Amino acid sequence: MQTVDKNIESYIYLIRHGQPEMPGDSTYCIGQGSDPPLSSEGRRQAQALARCFEGLHFNKIYCSTLRRSRETAELLAAGRWPICQHEGLREINVGLWEGLPFDEIRAKYPEIYAARGEDWSVTPPGGESLTEVADRMEAAIKEIAALPEATNHILAVTHDGAIRGLLWKIMKPDTKKDEMIRQPYGSITLLKYSNGRLSVAAVGKLPEDYPTDEEIEQLWDSCQTPENVRHHCRAVCDEAMEICAKLKEAGVPLSQGQLRAASLLHDMCRTDGKEHPESAAKLLRERGYLRVARIVELHHGDERGLNLKDGLIDEAQVLYLADKRIQGTKKVTIEERFQSSLEKCTTEEAKGRHNARYREAKYIEAKINKILNTIPEKNTEIDKPEDTK
Repeated sequence: MQTVDKNIESYIYLIRHGQPEMPGDSTYCIGQGSDPPLSSEGRRQAQALARCFEGLHFNKIYCSTLRRSRETAELLAAGRWPICQHEGLREINVGLWEGLPFDEIRAKYPEIYAARGEDWSVTPPGGESLTEVADRMEAAIKEIAALPEATNHILAVTHDGAIRGLLWKIMKPDTKKDEMIRQPYGSITLLKYSNGRLSVAAVGKLPEDYPTDEEIEQLWDSCQTPENVRHHCRAVCDEAMEICAKLKEAGVPLSQGQLRAASLLHDMCRTDGKEHPESAAKLLRERGYLRVARIVELHHGDERGLNLKDGLIDEAQVLYLADKRIQGTKKVTIEERFQSSLEKCTTEEAKGRHNARYREAKYIEAKINKILNTIPEKNTEIDKPEDTK
């Protein structure tokens, strides 16, 4: 085992695998002794996770030795990163309850089943305790984080019981009074690892989740977002929602909730200067809102990975365009917005970047106009920007 470096600082993304294929309509107790494949819904959940990690770099994706974990990792990776199995990430051992329907468990083990209902730390007969699974998972995560090839973002596909045990050790809930910690299939739990200690940042976030209005206000306040910037974000949000509604009518459904949150938060770190998209994205990732973080991260252009493939419109492109149509709180044309900002470009390099962003905005606008069957303004046709992804 590798020696753990106490100064490592990492983000650990723990993924609960997708829904497995199980027989009939019953619910079963499955641990490390059962090895079903993913169901069709489980494969969909794994594929939905893939988009959450765009813009992040992993050397590997780690998973347990169980099929449902490995298949989730493969679909999530989508060929971008190699898969590495780690025995320490396996599901909890549920002993004599392995593979049994819960109705049968209730009938065969009424006393233990009832006791577990009162205290979710009660161990199934012959099974692994929360302490045992927590220690195993903690050792596995720290070992992976200490590997020479490890980056500061670590992705591991594991299991509900295994994650629960580790969270129990870190968060120390009262198993007799507090609700059992649960994560939906295909969800993300985010840990931070610093100075040899693990802490919990987010639990059980789904790819489609986004911040509530209360969280948006909290983020604005924590970033000390100026009032004029908040007004700008609201105006950009109104424009983005209008575009989103029209696209929906034209048969292009986008995530209204994620787009709205990203629009309201895209400039929350504006006082950080040119790096404000990355600063905002970091804060959102730390709360488990990975898709919203990526949309925000891309609102300043293609050098960050804005997807300009022919025919594809996504939330990031809509925010990019909406932001360029709003100057302060006033709606303007792309030409007006960029003519105004050109005055701030004092070098040829800056002017080149400015022109690239102008072309990106016009290209996205032309694509949306085509989808909506609207007539573009005179002389607004523009070729696809060069060197775009």
